[in-house]
Amino acid sequence: METGSFFDARTCYEDGLKLCSGGEAGGADLKLVFTEKIAEANLKLAELNLQEAEFAYARGDVTRAVDHLELVKTLTYDSLLREKAEHLLHTYSQKDEDHEERVTGSACASCAGSSGVECGDSTPVDSSLPLLEYYELLIQQLPEGQSQRYSELGEDFAYAFISASRDEHHEALAGFEKCLDTVPPDIYWYEKGKVLHRLGNDSMAEQCLRTAIELNDANPLAWLTLALVLRESNRFQDSLTLIEQMVAGHIMTEQALLLRAEIFEVSGEHEHAVDQYVELLQTPYARAAAEKLYGVLLEIGRHNDAAVIFKKYLHKSCH
Repeated sequence: METGSFFDARTCYEDGLKLCSGGEAGGADLKLVFTEKIAEANLKLAELNLQEAEFAYARGDVTRAVDHLELVKTLTYDSLLREKAEHLLHTYSQKDEDHEERVTGSACASCAGSSGVECGDSTPVDSSLPLLEYYELLIQQLPEGQSQRYSELGEDFAYAFISASRDEHHEALAGFEKCLDTVPPDIYWYEKGKVLHRLGNDSMAEQCLRTAIELNDANPLAWLTLALVLRESNRFQDSLTLIEQMVAGHIMTEQALLLRAEIFEVSGEHEHAVDQYVELLQTPYARAAAEKLYGVLLEIGRHNDAAVIFKKYLHKSCH
């Protein structure tokens, strides 16, 4: 550990601890030595993460600072370090809330729900652009095949779509009604269902989304949003059944699997959630899965595994 490679040192100590046998002469003593060394390495890692948190906060990166402070709490039982981490977490979180940005159309405007599941990697969109240019940028973030469909729907639909992306729900609904006879029926029912869900009318939203799927079972947005509506209504089994259909039909498979893992997690089936998140680490959704996996591992007390996931997939230093 003299070189400062505390993570590697801890890994070596953990390997040594696994090889120790209490039945052999001196085995118990060796176990004690390795256990103490692991705790020492974790303490050093916690101290480094505390420093990194302060540096990150000084640079204005509150999210990274909070990540480092959370890791401090998983690494050590040292009361002074944990107390300082808790104090900084409270301070940083309060200040971050004061500057929290409102979510805009930079997330996929057509399928992002209150869950963490989105259509894919979203890129920021400049909402100060002329409305039709703004619309063109928004629809480029739709799943493959859908952006072309949406590009042909005309100005009235574009304005309604932008209203929906800005949470101007009633304006959006009125706009979509004007387009009832001019856009593909599955898109009309899907967009209407999406807005109704955001208004909290999940019963009507479900009917609209099921109608969209009946009219065009190749519309992936309707499938994913219906699964989200069912999940957010705590109808977990209904959502899981729909997700199985999506996976079997190769419909937004990774997003469906991520949603399935989230359902396992909130249902208390933590081991199933872990297995599903691990499977997703080999997909383009690796980071989203890693963030969720990290939280589950902490919750079930697998702190060392959580630290490994944090280091390998979340691209932070000093873990």
